[in-house]
Amino acid sequence: MKKIANYIVLCVSITLLSSCDSSLLDIQNENTLSTGVFWKTEADIESGVVSIYNMFYRQGTWTRNIYTQMTGMADEGVSYAGWTELNEYTKFIFTDYNFAECNVKIWREHYIAIFRANQVLDNIDKITFANETHKQDLIGQAKFLRAFYYFYLTTLWDNVPLVLKTSSASDQPKQVTTEEVFAQIEADLEDAVTKLPAIRDAKEYGRPTKGAAYGLLAKTYAQHHKWENAKKCLEWLVDGEGKAYYDLRPNWADNFSNRTENNKESLFEIQFSLMNRVGFDQTNNYLDPNAQLGTQIEMNQAPAGIGWNNIEARRWLVDYFKREKTTEGKNDIRLFHTLWYDGASSDFPEYPNQLIYGKPWNSDWGNRVFIKKYSTDALPLYYWNDNNFRSLRYADMLLLYAEVLNELNTTPPAKAVECVNRVRNRVKLPNIENSTYYNGTQITTNKEAFREHLKIERGLELAMECVRWIDLKRWGINDANTLTSIKERDSDFNNFVLGKSIRMPIPQSEVDNNPNLKQNDQY
Repeated sequence: MKKIANYIVLCVSITLLSSCDSSLLDIQNENTLSTGVFWKTEADIESGVVSIYNMFYRQGTWTRNIYTQMTGMADEGVSYAGWTELNEYTKFIFTDYNFAECNVKIWREHYIAIFRANQVLDNIDKITFANETHKQDLIGQAKFLRAFYYFYLTTLWDNVPLVLKTSSASDQPKQVTTEEVFAQIEADLEDAVTKLPAIRDAKEYGRPTKGAAYGLLAKTYAQHHKWENAKKCLEWLVDGEGKAYYDLRPNWADNFSNRTENNKESLFEIQFSLMNRVGFDQTNNYLDPNAQLGTQIEMNQAPAGIGWNNIEARRWLVDYFKREKTTEGKNDIRLFHTLWYDGASSDFPEYPNQLIYGKPWNSDWGNRVFIKKYSTDALPLYYWNDNNFRSLRYADMLLLYAEVLNELNTTPPAKAVECVNRVRNRVKLPNIENSTYYNGTQITTNKEAFREHLKIERGLELAMECVRWIDLKRWGINDANTLTSIKERDSDFNNFVLGKSIRMPIPQSEVDNNPNLKQNDQY
């Protein structure tokens, strides 16, 4: 069972005392904790850190809704959900800025996680630790997690309040630019790199390592084109000390199975567990020690009649996967393990009697494409499953390293080509220079051609992993020429407004309550 999940016992959220009559401070509620009696011991700090991890298990983070939003807004996904607002939010149609299921929950629950990280960081130096290394590790974990949550906040909203101290209900934090948020993420991760261990034993799987911090730091640097900085992080992972800890898994599908978690290809996984088998949904009580610790990713993406069908895939992915054959003359095995579609039986005759989430393919689904990645063998589907989500994967790092090296040179260097070929060869595709479909010679000798081809390689390798929207923003989606090509793959982008749709609207309730917060442009 998942080790970090076993540690998740919800810590009581500490409500800060606001200015009031000092006599009120003499009364201690014996049924709850306050800052007056908590943050006194090393165990309190450990519990505080665990409470940050607990925020992974919320609808607005990694239980469910962030998958719909991140995949749906990208050109790889589409939503035909019966819930109108959920459907439209993936199509850049934001009619209700206070849509609770997505906008409000994602915003609120990310900031709760940040609040918890700030509590730890504000209190940890007040306590004497028996082991200084353990203290530094906990600081590194809190900073990594704060950076992690800010990374996704700025990916979705760009300009957000930057809160770095324990807040109270009366605070009105100031909004900052995307660059300022990135700078803070970088500062947190640069410090985390110095404090986190390179490896952890099995009982601590789920806590970040030095490699996880380097991976997220590289992605952050790349987002605002700090290529040289990103290169240094990726060098550690690919050519430096990280070589001893990370590698591609020979069987590509192992990266998405609940039987092969925390393997050598994972830099960071969100640990899920079925130790608390609750019903349809988790309680809204953030203090419930019996709250669920699973994910609804499978139920969320399964077809109607089997699951909720909130998100599915675009057909172009199937077509792109099939453009190239393996060195054995077969279709790319990643297609089989990524998507369900009506032609899969003929495309993969080596896997007869295929079922979709345990049932035969329904011909009424026609040309639609459903997501297979992260599905399990559970029949019938339960509301939750325990399949860890691989947030940072080594294949992502290899392809990002290739991109970074290409940007730093006039032509693609040999190391960049090597990184791409490692990802291709793992699934038995030929070296790119020997491709029977793509013009490998041009790709490996021309900077622009290599850059454009990486968009394909990343799209196929990392499909449905909440990476594509991040990539599109890095590649300049807010550009008329780029937008035209994306519309050919995803008609949802006909709703994309330059200068507006690159970010979501901030929940209007937040704007109304905070004079230091301005609604995003054109909303």
